[in-house]
This record gives sequence, structure tokens and C-alpha cells, in this order.
Amino acid sequence: MKYLNARVWLLVLGAMMVVGGVANILGAEDIATDQWTGAAGRELDIATGLEVAWGLKIVLIGVAVVLVTLLTHGAAQARFGAVTTVTFVIGEISTVSYLESKGYGEDASMPWAMVLIPALLVLITLIACLVHWNGPAETEPAVYSET
Repeated sequence: MKYLNARVWLLVLGAMMVVGGVANILGAEDIATDQWTGAAGRELDIATGLEVAWGLKIVLIGVAVVLVTLLTHGAAQARFGAVTTVTFVIGEISTVSYLESKGYGEDASMPWAMVLIPALLVLITLIACLVHWNGPAETEPAVYSET
């Protein structure tokens, strides 16, 4: 159980989201060219904008995960982590599924490590959060006291 520390895994996940989102933003045009085969001109501009927006969304969720993780403790933190992780996964699967129906990634090359490593990290984080779902309400001393 000591390896399933929800706080640590949430911080790692949040940091990975920030780094991955920034990488998506910086490589947006290359990603768009790879994922939307044959896109050129205005289509490529729109596809690049989509990748930038997608990367920005991931960065913002990652920042929120890190901040809320630092501001919460115990069961509240674990519950936040579990709900956020599931919500993020559903959002990503929905987005990719919809875009694939429009031609996204038809002839694209996707290194499996780019999918498997984040998926494994998300799974470990979710398990760590679920294990501590009913943990103590507060594991840190109160910062403020009523006097």
C-alpha cells in the first residue's frame, strides 16, 4: 500500500499532463500534419489550432490536478483524484472517438509508448485514489484553528 500514495501519483499525473500538453502545443503543426493526412492551407491551420487547444486543455487540467492535490488531503484528495481521472479519460476517449469519425489519425503513425505510458500512469493513479477513497478525512493538521 505504501506504493499507492494518492498524493504522489496525482502530482506525477498532473506534472505529466502539463509536460505532455506543452509538448502538444509546441509540436501542434507536426502533429496536425501527421494526424490529418492531406491537410493543407486553411485545413492545416484549423487542425493546428485544434492541437494547440487540445494541448492547452491538458495543461490546464494538469495544473488544476496539481493545485487541488496540494490543497486537499485524505479521502477528499483521493475522491477528487478518482473523479478527475475518470472524467479526464472519458473526455479524451470521447474526443478521439469523435475526431476519428472525421478522419483524424487515419494514416498516422503513433508510437505505442506515447499511449501506453500515460495510460499506465492514469491507471496507477486511479487505483491509488480508489484504495484511499474511504481513508481518513484529514491526514494533515489543520492550518487554521478557531480561537
